Amino acid sequence: MKSALMIISIRKSIYTLCVVLTLATIFLPAKFSFSQEKVNKPVMVDAGVASVDITPEFPIRMSGYAARLSSEADSVLQPISAKALALGSDNQHPSVLITVDLVGIPWRITKEVADFLSKQKGIDPAQIAICASHTHGGPEVGNLINILQYRNGQFTDSLLALNQLIHITQYTEQLTQKLKEVAVAALNNRKPALVAWGQGQALFAANRRTKRGPVDVALPMLKISDPDGTLRGVFVNYACHGTTLGGDVHKIHGDWIAEAHRLIEARHPGATALIALGCAGDANPSPRGALEHVQQHGKEIADNVDKLLTAQLQPLNTPPVGKMKWIKLPFSKVPDVNELIVQAKDESVKGYYARLALERLERGEAIPPALDYPVQVWNFDGKMAMVNLAGEVVVDYSIRLKDQYGAECLWVNGYSNDVPCYIASRRVIGEGGYEGETSMYWYNKPSPFAPEVEDIIVHAAGELMPAPFKEARPAVNRLQTVQQEADGSYRLVSWLAGTAGNRIKYMPEWKAFGFYNVGDQVIWKADIVKAGKYDVYIEYSVSDKDAGKTFILQAGSKKLKGKFEKTGSWFTYKTKKAGTLRLPAGTLDFTVGGDPAKEKGAMFDLREVTLVPVK
Repeated sequence: MKSALMIISIRKSIYTLCVVLTLATIFLPAKFSFSQEKVNKPVMVDAGVASVDITPEFPIRMSGYAARLSSEADSVLQPISAKALALGSDNQHPSVLITVDLVGIPWRITKEVADFLSKQKGIDPAQIAICASHTHGGPEVGNLINILQYRNGQFTDSLLALNQLIHITQYTEQLTQKLKEVAVAALNNRKPALVAWGQGQALFAANRRTKRGPVDVALPMLKISDPDGTLRGVFVNYACHGTTLGGDVHKIHGDWIAEAHRLIEARHPGATALIALGCAGDANPSPRGALEHVQQHGKEIADNVDKLLTAQLQPLNTPPVGKMKWIKLPFSKVPDVNELIVQAKDESVKGYYARLALERLERGEAIPPALDYPVQVWNFDGKMAMVNLAGEVVVDYSIRLKDQYGAECLWVNGYSNDVPCYIASRRVIGEGGYEGETSMYWYNKPSPFAPEVEDIIVHAAGELMPAPFKEARPAVNRLQTVQQEADGSYRLVSWLAGTAGNRIKYMPEWKAFGFYNVGDQVIWKADIVKAGKYDVYIEYSVSDKDAGKTFILQAGSKKLKGKFEKTGSWFTYKTKKAGTLRLPAGTLDFTVGGDPAKEKGAMFDLREVTLVPVK
């Protein structure tokens, strides 16, 4: 068994960098050699975690909902926090990632924290990222969006009350200092750790623009543990607004994110939980509106984290290498003075923006034709890339990036480093509505974006992407004869297979077959050079609900039967030894399917079958 696993591990590391990564958890054991029975020691990465309470200590205006009361919140439903994760030793160009329970983090705060860490700790700003949870129950940190002037269904040009402005300023200063402190604490807490990642799923996000529209269900998780296996921290991402509770709740809270924090840390004493959002600009939690829904969504995240913690994750043996660039996102139109004068008569937020713009022009300030926008990519040794995008990014960006560069090895954070506005896609801009048009005026922008901003952002991310991610990925599967590998094994990979059945289809983003039902089959041809015994391994995923069904693997006249155990989700892939077959030499047909006499319905998702010669 050990020898077989050794061969599998070497083979996968040689022939692909990303294929063994999954949209779920990944099977990649410690490296073996063909003739070596001893497992190499796991590689350690210096890692530190820290947490700080950022709950306001005095009344303060809340951010997130335009219709919220104009008074200050003076009570707390949930405490809110900032968490930090530091990776890498001082001589490895360390990185620091901070998560913060706010609707957004303005660039001026990110820059101040980055400048501090750069000056005090010598950390490259590209190695620093701050991700907001986008809770709509957090305090205001400086007029991120133009909701503070909204009163009783109308917009006014009046400023906030002086005491409210003072409280916002005081809190913002305190917050900035705490972010510096939590980053330094994480750096000071660094010690050797095992770092690994995998992906599961959560299902409570719903597209708020289109019924049954696209959402990103991925739940990527970074696990940090001591050499003895003690959990020190987890970093989790999910693409869903922090809007489970509505604007009628006038108490500080962190929504489902804070509840997930609480549950994860309660279940794993001593561990720190960090949570960021993905491309959640057009995704709301469902159901929503009550505290019980907050508890429900937080529990779903915590439950799936527990599943991932027991799964086989992909080791990350080096700290990330960060790159960052600023690009310009053009607006579709910058109105001139005459257009703004007409627009200023509008009683909606569009008119309010126009009045602000006219004041700006009177002061001699220009209206910029484009938005300065940061794009950041962290490369984890070519095994995983973490993309950090600013603003309220809609789901189309995640879908496109993962399709282009591999969902199995990509992690996308939205609400990172800045919250300039909604980042609509070409589709959403064309459709209009809140995310594509109206929200731009709330964010003090002159117009919707030009449609080409999607291409500009994706191209910029691609320029920062690790080289292996830019290699051509199989978009379709095509039946070809599989040849023997140098180590004597055979890799029956999905893109070299054919299919039979009505529903089954190839999923290039996961390099696997899905929608696999009883009656469907995956078919390979393999040129077996030498007759003999072969251990058979199958890489698959299956939901807990659909696990336990019988599969049949047939090679020529030989058959193997077995049952697939739970993997945690359809997105959680594992490798199972199916058994041993004695195969003749020659070209053989291989098929994998269910037993129609015993089973019905969904079977499993299938990525690869591996034949390893028995010594």
